Amino acid sequence: MKKDLKTVIVHVFSFFLLILLIVSSIVPFYINLKDREYSVDLPYYFLVLGRDEDLDNTFRTDVIILAGLNKGKILLLSIPRDLIVNLDGKERKINSVYELYGIESLINEIENLTKISIQDYIIFDYSIFKEIGNLLGPIDIYLEKDMRYRDYHQNLYIDFKKGNNQLTGEELLAYVRYRDDSGDIGRIDRQKKAIFALMEEAKKASIIKLSEAAELVLNNTINTFELNKLLFLYAQGKDATLDFLQFPYKIVDNYVIVDNSEIGNLQYKLSTFEIEKSVQDSKIWILFTKNFKNTSYNFYTFVFSTWTSPGYQIKVLDEKFNLLSSDHSYVFFKNLDENKKEQVMKDLKKTYKTDFIEVTDKIKYFELINFVSDNLINTLDYDVLVVLNDRW
Repeated sequence: MKKDLKTVIVHVFSFFLLILLIVSSIVPFYINLKDREYSVDLPYYFLVLGRDEDLDNTFRTDVIILAGLNKGKILLLSIPRDLIVNLDGKERKINSVYELYGIESLINEIENLTKISIQDYIIFDYSIFKEIGNLLGPIDIYLEKDMRYRDYHQNLYIDFKKGNNQLTGEELLAYVRYRDDSGDIGRIDRQKKAIFALMEEAKKASIIKLSEAAELVLNNTINTFELNKLLFLYAQGKDATLDFLQFPYKIVDNYVIVDNSEIGNLQYKLSTFEIEKSVQDSKIWILFTKNFKNTSYNFYTFVFSTWTSPGYQIKVLDEKFNLLSSDHSYVFFKNLDENKKEQVMKDLKKTYKTDFIEVTDKIKYFELINFVSDNLINTLDYDVLVVLNDRW
């Protein structure tokens, strides 16, 4: 269940970052119109709610994410959709509160649980994948296997082949709504891949398309954000560290209830942004780049869609590094002990089904460092630098 919650967090918050990315790209249109700087009091908290009205014919908010921003830090908290709360003397699951009582009641319940003040919210359903996909598409999606499905009731028809696929908006929506034997976990993973692919297309789109996309997103979600605030949040959050909090719950007689022995600790973390150092230090930071040029698929999307090993922070530089042979894949380590090196090698080989050459040549190492720095990435943040070839 913990893995499921964390995947949901990544998927939903990545969607919100997509909105920020699109909006940030149209800054040149607005910068001359703003004669004063805009700011938001920190810490700042907002709510991200996801629903699938088209699929489930409901207004339940099955994804509830609380996000906090404060001085270079972002905290993300997923609230279990089946958590029991008490409204009007009746016990209800928290995912039904919005549908039955409205957004203000849901916000009040979450504020009571967390003891913080929520300033803004955004509510979306998955149909927006179709709209953005049509605008920015076709969208590159890499599939590890064939995908076939037909549901006459849902009017859902899928016949995608293994490998790289270029999907229209309609096909992208079918892809994110597809269910297989992996259930909700697999569906969430596909939604995450679609989000990464959309983010890449947004980076390559023209200013006109980005402007249209920003208007589309803001007009097709229920939200309280103004453009000025989105720009400010993007500037504050684009280089922030990201930490995940676990909501304290326990299951009693098949009911999900608050673990009152731990809720105070969560409230403290949310209000102070102080996370145990041991949790932060346990992550291994990897930067992926490549030594080949291939336009048949999106490298950024491929890396994020294939890497599943836990305990890592991943970043992708989709540029070709010319100073290493494309016959092999390579790995550079920075200050990792032998046990962690062995684990990284094992996870790389498991993911890409090929051997990696560890590079210890200092000249090659500094050439790679300069290459990464020239692309405006701070290499001090990373423990491992990986150069992939295209022979997986």
